[in-house]
Order: sequence, then structure tokens, then C-alpha cells
Amino acid sequence: MIRSFNTLQQNFANLQRKQEMVSSNLSNLNTPGYRAQKSVQSTQEEREMFNNLGGANRDQRTNIGGFTFSNYIDEVYEDNTPGVLRQDDTNPTQYIELSNVNAADEMIEMMKISREFEANQRALHASDETLRKASNEIGKV
Repeated sequence: MIRSFNTLQQNFANLQRKQEMVSSNLSNLNTPGYRAQKSVQSTQEEREMFNNLGGANRDQRTNIGGFTFSNYIDEVYEDNTPGVLRQDDTNPTQYIELSNVNAADEMIEMMKISREFEANQRALHASDETLRKASNEIGKV
């Protein structure tokens, strides 16, 4: 049960980092030459799960199977896709490269992050309620 809090903490940290990148991209939407930040998210290695409740005396190890506990931000990189060229207003013979940030894509990413955050909040609430019930109500029997 406590492991769920650790997993959710890692997920919240990942979402916060992604939200920071989206915010930075949107705030630099009109900055000439700005390159959008993107991230690569990876999954931690699978770990074997087991319990020691097998056998007639409930003292034998029983393998449950593999489980992946969380993800992490593996890499943050700049998107090197060129931005749109626009003629310079002050010097018509020169061109300025605009940022390569796509506002629609960033807004979609922001909504996705918001939904992931809400799902993690619900999972945190469920874990908290389960732990509360286990510690308060089961102990009364």
C-alpha cells in the first residue's frame, strides 16, 4: 500500500516536469528562434512480486508475477524542427525565424497532463482510503 504512494509521487513529479515544459513552450511562442522542449518518458524495469502466504501453513513463497511500478523522464531535448521564416519589418532584406512551437499541440498536451493529474489524484485518494480503512476499521475487530 505504501508503495502506491511512492509510485504516485513519481508520477506527480513527472507530470510537474511535463507541465513546466509545456508552460515554457507556450510562454515562448512568440520568441524568435525559440526551440520547443520535448521529453521522452521511460518505464522502470519490471520487478517480481511475491507473497509468503502459500502452502498449508501459509509460510511458502508464492510468485505473483512481474510488475512495473512507475515511469520517469528519461530525456529532455530541444525540437530542432525549423520555425517559419518571416520578413523583418525593420529591414526587408532580412528574415527572422519564428519559434517552432505549435500552440494547438501544446494546448492538447496541457489537457492531457491535466487529465493524467486528475487520474493520479483519484488513485491517491483510493490508496489513502484503503490505508485508512485498513488501519482504523480492521483493527477494531
